[in-house]
Amino acid sequence: MVKILFAIGILLLFPGCWTLYHAFSIGPASWALDQTVFWGTPIVNFVFWIGLAHAGTFLSAILLLLGARFQKRISFIAELSTVSSIFVAGLFPLIHLGVISRFYFLVPFFNQRDMYVNFASPLVWDFLAIGVYAFLSIAYLIVHIVSLKHPSLSKTRRAMAWVLFPLVLWVHTIVSLDFAVSTVPLWRGGFLPIYFIAGAIFSGLALVMLLLESTQGRGKKLEEMLLAGSWLLLAFWIWEFLQKGVWHPEVIFFGFLVVQSFWITRLREKKIVRLIVGVSVLVAMWWERFALIMHSDIKWLWSDWGWFALGAGLFLFIFFGLYLLFQKIFPELFLVAPQESRKNTPQRQVILIVVFSFMLASFYLFLNHQYDPGVPWVQWVPAFFPIAALIAGLSFFVLGIYPLVPKKYFFFFSGLVVIFVGFAAGAFYAGGNTDLSFQSSPVSAEFISKKERPTSYLWNSRCVSCHGSDGLGNRKFIYEFYPEPQDLTLERLVLQGEDSLTRVVLEGRAYMNPFEGRLSEPEARALIRYMHQLAEDKE
Repeated sequence: MVKILFAIGILLLFPGCWTLYHAFSIGPASWALDQTVFWGTPIVNFVFWIGLAHAGTFLSAILLLLGARFQKRISFIAELSTVSSIFVAGLFPLIHLGVISRFYFLVPFFNQRDMYVNFASPLVWDFLAIGVYAFLSIAYLIVHIVSLKHPSLSKTRRAMAWVLFPLVLWVHTIVSLDFAVSTVPLWRGGFLPIYFIAGAIFSGLALVMLLLESTQGRGKKLEEMLLAGSWLLLAFWIWEFLQKGVWHPEVIFFGFLVVQSFWITRLREKKIVRLIVGVSVLVAMWWERFALIMHSDIKWLWSDWGWFALGAGLFLFIFFGLYLLFQKIFPELFLVAPQESRKNTPQRQVILIVVFSFMLASFYLFLNHQYDPGVPWVQWVPAFFPIAALIAGLSFFVLGIYPLVPKKYFFFFSGLVVIFVGFAAGAFYAGGNTDLSFQSSPVSAEFISKKERPTSYLWNSRCVSCHGSDGLGNRKFIYEFYPEPQDLTLERLVLQGEDSLTRVVLEGRAYMNPFEGRLSEPEARALIRYMHQLAEDKE
């Protein structure tokens, strides 16, 4: 079964990679968008996969801290599912960023690039929180594997679990704030963080149950937790209906009614029923994210369907590829659970690490605050805990691994890490070349339909995100991210002149990025004339 699923993942990657290439070549015009929906299906899939990613390590960590016996059977599967899911989830925001090679502009390195990273933005909160969670989840999995031969590492694993447990709650709270602080009325509400956490755990339980069924057998406790979770989510869905009149019967059917089949023992004992229930929960939670984000009826393009192949294919490839690799290198991982040391990390050491982490995170935010003292301190809070958690988790990891690695190897690899981090930090700190004009070649005509006008295509792929399809401005995007651009009235366009406006398009102005190198001059002039046509239509 494992090899079959790995092969299916490889097959799905062919259409998935083509979808990715198409999206990178075309930009946002390659998937379904309109002026009421800016985020679209890539962000639907991001929220879905990041929920799955948060649930895996969380289940392992909290069950370890609670002393649940069955956690030994599911911990490796849960942790591996987190690492696999988070790689899939991280791909979708990059698709949405557009200029992928500049993702590090989100790294909050003060103001050395003359592009101050806004700590009041959920984008920065996401980058810090999810990045820290991904890093510590990988370290947590490494500690789990090494603890097979070195039981003393179990105390390090427990200490890291105490960091990861609140971090998961923090991270998904941050993801929910992306919605709660926006201008969309349906997304506002103080219950959203708890709702997102519950939804992530619910979908994560279904995924771990399915993975356990396909690898090591049945997990009865997971089935009971899934049944309980369905009633918890039902309470949220009823609350949202009473408060906002929002009701999605398909989510209720797949996420609640199908799960109730577990009450019938004869059905629950059949593997096919358990698989159907697990898949049904994943369908419901994806549909719930879709209904939340895509709140208008937009005709899908084929890229919107391609995300399914990309996400599922990449997950199956990474998860079962690593599973087969670990099965060959560490067969004991699938035979016995790691022995646990009865000793805990010394209390004094834990207190010192926690205090040091909080002090260093506070000092870092204080230095950033000097660049923008106008930001209220409360807006720095979402970034505070992930930074402190990274320092604490890394400290526990290093202190646990250090006694087990020969000193010459430890210092050699530590030196390599320091050099790499120093080089990366230097590059990010200096910022490199912030001229975006060289980024891309002019839009290829390869994907342009014969029925479409090239100029309207260029407008949809380059200009719509800020100026709107009709030239009136994409208010939803503008109000959340940028100052409002000037109206493209016919009078203003005539006064500016075609030559002047062409230079603005190519060289940029104020918050508008330069398009020289991404658009040719004839294409820029064609866009100016297209704007004239839009303005005339509005008169």
